[in-house]
Amino acid sequence: MTKVTAITLTALVLLLASAMAVSAVDKVEIRGPVATVEDGAEYKWGPQDFAGFYYDIDDNIGQERITLTITGGNVLDEPNGIKYETTAQKDTFDFDEWGEFWTIGFLAEEYFAAYVEGGKEDAYLYYDSTDRNLMVDEQLSKVLIDDDEERTFTTGTPLKLMEDYELAIQAIDLDGNKVYVQLMKDGAVVDSAVVEPSKDGADVQDKTYTYKKWLGDTEKIVVVAVHFKNAFRGTDQDLATVDGIWQISDVVTDVEEDTEYGKMTVQTVNAAEPMTITMDNEDNKITLSKNKKQELMESVKIVTADQDATAEDPLRFYLMKEITEPGTYEIRGVVKEVKEGEPIEWDVSSFAGFYYDIDDDLGTEKITMTITNGDVLDEPDGVKYETTAQKDTFDFDEWGEFWTIGFLADEYFAAYVEGGKEDAYLYYDSTDRNLMVDEQLSKVLIDDDEERTFTTGTPLELEEDYELAIQAIDLDGNKVYVQLMKDGAVVDSAVVEPSKDGADVQDKTYTYKKWLGDTEKIVVIAVHFKNAFRGTDQDLATVDGIWQISDVVTDVEEDTEYDKMTVQTVNSAEPMSIMMDNEDNKITLSKNKDQLLMQNIRIKTADQDVITAEEPLRFYIYEEAVIEAEEEEAAPAPVEAPVAEEPVAEEPVAEEPVAEEPVAEEPVAEEPVVNETEPAEEPAEEPAGGIPGFEAVFALTGLLAVSYLVLRKRE
Repeated sequence: MTKVTAITLTALVLLLASAMAVSAVDKVEIRGPVATVEDGAEYKWGPQDFAGFYYDIDDNIGQERITLTITGGNVLDEPNGIKYETTAQKDTFDFDEWGEFWTIGFLAEEYFAAYVEGGKEDAYLYYDSTDRNLMVDEQLSKVLIDDDEERTFTTGTPLKLMEDYELAIQAIDLDGNKVYVQLMKDGAVVDSAVVEPSKDGADVQDKTYTYKKWLGDTEKIVVVAVHFKNAFRGTDQDLATVDGIWQISDVVTDVEEDTEYGKMTVQTVNAAEPMTITMDNEDNKITLSKNKKQELMESVKIVTADQDATAEDPLRFYLMKEITEPGTYEIRGVVKEVKEGEPIEWDVSSFAGFYYDIDDDLGTEKITMTITNGDVLDEPDGVKYETTAQKDTFDFDEWGEFWTIGFLADEYFAAYVEGGKEDAYLYYDSTDRNLMVDEQLSKVLIDDDEERTFTTGTPLELEEDYELAIQAIDLDGNKVYVQLMKDGAVVDSAVVEPSKDGADVQDKTYTYKKWLGDTEKIVVIAVHFKNAFRGTDQDLATVDGIWQISDVVTDVEEDTEYDKMTVQTVNSAEPMSIMMDNEDNKITLSKNKDQLLMQNIRIKTADQDVITAEEPLRFYIYEEAVIEAEEEEAAPAPVEAPVAEEPVAEEPVAEEPVAEEPVAEEPVAEEPVVNETEPAEEPAEEPAGGIPGFEAVFALTGLLAVSYLVLRKRE
């Protein structure tokens, strides 16, 4: 019985785990330097200061540049209000035996422009292509893969490439010299060839598989190249090792003159050296007014603050690249150079990873580095991190203000701003009001004034598995009895009275208070009710303000370590501040390193061949951001595994008619199946509202019950 139960329970747990959807990050926003709208101002940004533009720190490659000229008070007039230009540069393939190619940043992405001229031995991909320059035909192709990582694949496991291509070994000859491969796209064979990586005197042509095709008007240019290091014929399966892969997209990007990308239009394309593309905002005048996110070109946008601008406090704005494709991305700071004795600083304007609220100009995080002994950030003063709290108004402004602080590149709550019941209710309703007195912070999870309606059947979902449910509304619709649940268990209940005559902010606000570490009963959740209605079928309420901070605190006690940084001072009185340094952690800035500094902030140095006084080592700090792909619903196949592995469970069913009699003698259980066929099928037609694989969970539960009863009887 123990074995059957264990197997079944394991399968059940695995099924439930796979059915739980991972909450994917919708997008990553990479902002540029913060600027202000002033008549006559001109702003120029390149890849070193706008992290959205394509930039390769190793080879210092990236030439996208944009110039904004403001006229008429707040206008980027056409066609000269915005000028964009980009220039191609030579880059060496990661597998350097293939030579070089022309790369170009365009629309904040890396693109392939052409192969650099050469012969078979030093520029094989140029040599093997019929046409070599896409820009002659006014088009580009996105670079998908360029690496020299060693990979081994076999006859049973094809080499996965991008855009649904894969390269499969079909056969290797007896001597292991010739490898017959097929290239497939979407499962269909599109090419086949023989490579000879292990033959005596094999050259780059013998060892390289290439796939050439027409790209638009460009004839048979290499789009896939794979370099084979060796191959082996085995008894069960054959295998090969590759040490270089190159792939460009087979979907070209048009850069023909007059092609439009958002509000920008291609004006010139030069296919000869220096290869260049220019665009401007022809026919698209752009007005920089408050609270707008305007598309400029593809993923690059202009964001303006929700701000009442004045002459002393002009409207703030920045460029921003918005990414929605799943993947891992670097949000980097301005590129710096390793120079001894010169203080290097990043703040919210020069490092997009730091917390910043453009609407209220909030965010004070700052890192200062001082290099000594050539390339050393000595301890404890080589790296200094400082941040200061600032007052912020709740989005639902009747609640007053709170102290917010950027910490470790995220927004945290520090304290409620003092006041009375009417103008600072969350301060008034808390026992302790300042987390920093206890040397801790809490992450801000929700702060908005969006109207939402929820009913007795649909609780109001909050963060960290909290939800607020309506239990009842009185006959007059004045009193609403609500329960707060976490992970399905009730943790609090209360009555709010949003619709009664003369209701004030206290009557209309539900709050949940709890101990956070050493801080006593501070408000962690607040929900403001606008009104409530008692209906015939269900009750409903409308809320127009939600506030929530995490119930898991972040420690900022002195001597707390965050990787290489240590908290040195915490000031809980105005101005509230935190300072950290790299005590006991000397950091050396040598080439080709990616070092963790604190939490998710890292230091990256270039894999730079030439380092001189005139060309110092390049480096930057960055934050890693991940957009997660949604998990596919788990296949139900594992459900049957326990049955197949435990035939004992089936024997008693046949030998124990008693166990089957209740099923036969229970017509009530069968009636819904016979008489209510359509209702029984409805849930299967509405998967969006249910739990994936829920029917399988019931099946497993039944299997567990039968196994338990039968085996207990046998014992």
